[in-house]
This record gives sequence, C-alpha cells and structure tokens, in this order.
Amino acid sequence: MKHMTGKSQHGFTTGKSCLTNLITFYNKVTCSVDVGQAVDIVYLDFSKGFETVSHNLLLEKLMCYGLDKWSVRWWGPPGIDIGPTLFNIFISDLDDGIKRILMKFADDTKLSGEVDSSEWKATLQEDLDRLEEWANKNLMKFNKDKCKVLHLGKHNPGVKHRLGSTWLESSSVERDLGVPVDSKLKVSEQCALVAKKANRMLDCINKGITSRDKSLSHSTQRLSGHTWNTVFCFGPRYAKKMWTGWRGSRGGPPG
Repeated sequence: MKHMTGKSQHGFTTGKSCLTNLITFYNKVTCSVDVGQAVDIVYLDFSKGFETVSHNLLLEKLMCYGLDKWSVRWWGPPGIDIGPTLFNIFISDLDDGIKRILMKFADDTKLSGEVDSSEWKATLQEDLDRLEEWANKNLMKFNKDKCKVLHLGKHNPGVKHRLGSTWLESSSVERDLGVPVDSKLKVSEQCALVAKKANRMLDCINKGITSRDKSLSHSTQRLSGHTWNTVFCFGPRYAKKMWTGWRGSRGGPPG
C-alpha cells in the first residue's frame, strides 16, 4: 500500500504519524539552518480537501495501479473506512516533479527549500507553480488566504512567494500539526503548552484516583506519552524547558 501513497505521506499510514512527519521534515530544515543557510517553509492549505475529491479522477488513478471501480467497491473488510486511504492515493502524485522538500499528513502539506541564491529561489517558485498546476488539473483548490510562508535563518532575504496569481503572506509563527513553529525555531511556547496540559492531567489524576496501584500506572502512561512525544520531536536538550513548568510529584515526571 505504501507504494500507492508515496514516501512523503505520513497520515493514515502504517508506521508513520504526526511525530514521524515533524521529525523527518524539521531534521532536514534545521540541518540547513544550522550551517547558516536561509530556508523558507510554505505551509499549504487545501480548501475542503476531502470533500472536493473527484471520483472520476480517483478511479483513473486507481486503474493506474491495476484496480478498477469494482475492486474499490469490494476493497477492505466490512466496517473499515477506506476513505483516508483513497484520499492518500488521490494526492500521491502531488510530489511529481517537486525538487525541494515536500511533506504531507493527509491533506496538510508543506514545502521547504533554501533561498540563499537566485537559482534556489527560482526552484522553490517552480515547485509552487507545479503544485498550483496539480491542483487545477485535479479539480482541487488551495485556500490561499491560509497558505503562509515562514522565513528561517539569520540572513534570510524574506523572499515573496506566489501560488498561482496570489502572493503569499509571511508569518512569524505557524502551527504545524498542532505544534507552534516560529521563525527562530524556538520551542519555548510548545514546551510551556505541554507542561500546562501535563499539569492539568496530573490534577485530574490526583483528584480522581486515591489508590496508587496499577490504575495509576495506566493513567500516567498517557501523560508520559504526551510529554515524551515533544521531547522526541525537539530533542532531549529542550526537555528542561518542559520540566521547568512541571509540578509533578517529587519534582519529576511520572512513568
């Protein structure tokens, strides 16, 4: 199935998640920024992505993989919603011809590239032109008012980017799969949000559970997973920022 959805798709895909999407994408981005390069990230927003899929075009794409409308009709066990999988297949060719870094989580799409030279700037713009062409060809639309550009790097020239005939607005901070990302790649805001949420969860556990047996262990597993996802995404060196706001028992996290 993965060969039908593409490597850049992390949504509704076995072995992938929001976390793998963020780690894979921002590892590449930060590597460029760390060596002094200027990087632009374009956050793209499809207008009603799932609702506007052309069934005829979807059938054409499925037939390219050797399937037909009868296969689709009977595909999958009873009770299994294959809608997200079909959507992933529908937008799998969004990557075709793209030269810079493109990453997807279902219809949440982002594109990034270095903009230090005029050649690199042109390449990123060419990719945006290809994405606009794909949208028109596949009867999809970008909500261009919500498509934003984040400029990274100390010497970023702040290039203006165009999607179709619309010039995209720049932003100082964007939420990527629920995680705030700012132009300086600081994670203080996200760590504070995670610590605040963890504190609320701890309060619920303390007020709702009097026993300190296995039931407490099950409750704290959810809390640990929530916090460690942030550590894994941004790196252990940022864990202290999160622990600073934590009121956990005995000064540390449970689990």
